Amino acid sequence: MAVLAACTQREGGAVSIMRSQDGAPSVAVAWCDDSPPRQITVSIEEKESEKPVAKLSTTKGRDHFASLNPKSPGSDWTLVSGDARLVPGVTYRLMAWPDSGKEMYYGQVSFTLADFDDLKPGQINGRYPGETFTTSGFIKYAQGVCSSY
Repeated sequence: MAVLAACTQREGGAVSIMRSQDGAPSVAVAWCDDSPPRQITVSIEEKESEKPVAKLSTTKGRDHFASLNPKSPGSDWTLVSGDARLVPGVTYRLMAWPDSGKEMYYGQVSFTLADFDDLKPGQINGRYPGETFTTSGFIKYAQGVCSSY
């Protein structure tokens, strides 16, 4: 009798969309481990076709949180592939993971550019309509995700 073993990733944080303090549509990533990951990767793809749009990475995660403006990533982030300019009317899937992503991921969320319209600067989109987080609230949310494992 053969025994099959499945390898599953554990959820080690959370990812969502946010409006940065300067008003730009951005990405929020929070993790549970006290030490930051060696690398964080963010991937954006078109949801329906699963066509890759852009992949970006950073080694500058600190204090359980990192943010990214895909249109203007700044010096902490590297564009690995694609073009991070997003267009209206397209539903995107946002994913994030630490290091290689083989053992852990930070989740995924679907969004359109219109989803940023109701967010004020500094707000992070929640999981339910109208729900938003501050940075500290989002970190607490991510830690709650991790404690359920």
